[in-house]
Amino acid sequence: MVAQPEPITRQFRRMRLFVLMGLAALIVCGAAVFFTHRGAHGTTAEERATYESGEKAGEEAPLGATFPTVSELNMTAQKYFEQQGSAEQLQNPSRADDLQAFKRAFVKGYTDGFKKTHPGQ
Repeated sequence: MVAQPEPITRQFRRMRLFVLMGLAALIVCGAAVFFTHRGAHGTTAEERATYESGEKAGEEAPLGATFPTVSELNMTAQKYFEQQGSAEQLQNPSRADDLQAFKRAFVKGYTDGFKKTHPGQ
């Protein structure tokens, strides 16, 4: 008669389960934060570059300056696009939405940069 080996039963380990759940939650939350932060400054590389340029311009504003009006910000953005040479490219009617997105990114960057150097305003 051949002896049957005893079946090996695995024990349920709660600690392993909780550690794996915590690790999975950490990875998911980290990915969400990364993509949310990246998307906050624009969805394309051009928009992110425009945001950074606007942020730099906002940081370079004189210390006694007041925050510009919306029309002044739009003029500043337009001057930036003319200096970069991208205004002519963006005059194409099919890229009108891109121009608006770039202006929004520039204004948002300018606002953030201005707030960094002028915290009381």
